[in-house]
Amino acid sequence: MNSRLKSSLIFLLKLVVTIVPAYFVCRNIVMDPEWSVDDLYRIFTVNSIWPLLAAVLCLAVSNFTACLQWKLLLEKQNVKLKYGHLLKLYYVGLFFNNFMPGNVGGDAKKIYDIRMQGGQDSVGAGLTATFFDRLFGLFFITLFALAVGLLFFMHDEAQRAFMWPSVWIFLGFCALFASLFSRRLGKLLCSLMVKIFPAKINGRLVHMFERFQQFRSLRLWVSISGLSAVTQSLRILVHYFCGIAIGVDLSISWYFYYIPLVAIVSALPISIGGFGPRELLAQSLFARAGVQNLESVVIQLLAYFVSLVLSLFGGFAFLLGGRPNVSDKENS
Repeated sequence: MNSRLKSSLIFLLKLVVTIVPAYFVCRNIVMDPEWSVDDLYRIFTVNSIWPLLAAVLCLAVSNFTACLQWKLLLEKQNVKLKYGHLLKLYYVGLFFNNFMPGNVGGDAKKIYDIRMQGGQDSVGAGLTATFFDRLFGLFFITLFALAVGLLFFMHDEAQRAFMWPSVWIFLGFCALFASLFSRRLGKLLCSLMVKIFPAKINGRLVHMFERFQQFRSLRLWVSISGLSAVTQSLRILVHYFCGIAIGVDLSISWYFYYIPLVAIVSALPISIGGFGPRELLAQSLFARAGVQNLESVVIQLLAYFVSLVLSLFGGFAFLLGGRPNVSDKENS
């Protein structure tokens, strides 16, 4: 199939996956008997700007800790760049994530930047570190949902069912990590890949598996676990403060229970920028906590707006940046 035609078909599929859920989101709002256009004005004038500023601060700090986690993973791959320079690359990646379809364009940009600065051998290092960085973040946010579910919602029959998606996602991540880091399982998978994939692709997969073995470090796992706990907590707090900004009076435990599922759906490259499925899922989940359809959607849009505003720094860095100096690399 022609590559241009293939890209067009993929984009059309993503457009459909974006528009169809968005239609149901809008329909759910306007079909509410109490819906009024005045509601849009009301929710934006209930509270001051301070909760939104708190959301911006939380996301900004989370970007610093997330970049530090990425730096530790890159260093395990022998890619050593100064934190300040990596932070610039991280923000450029955020900018591309917000302005490229599928929410993965920024990851590709970060991998490309690492390749440009570390040479051909750093392609696998950037890919492995960036891929695992995203996986571990989603894994840790799922742990939050499970922990909060066990503490607050286990005895609520109406809410208990929503623990099962988190349980299955958690088990899926555990199986994936076991296959990536267990030498015994890795050898078994490699022997299976030889029979399935062409030699060229199989060689690349085996090489990536060998790179993942470099993450077998207790000290590294303790470090990135602590950083992920801070990063993901702050990013859930972004939604909490966005809720406060529009007058939603809801316990923070609900956010730690529902937002992980919304974040995982949003991270899937099945729609344009995560729009559509993200809002529909958030609307469905938060309705069970008593949040109105309009408010639940606006919380997601405000959280995205906060991310968009901060990612503009990455846009400026991309426009003003050039190839790094030798001083940007750390001494071995």
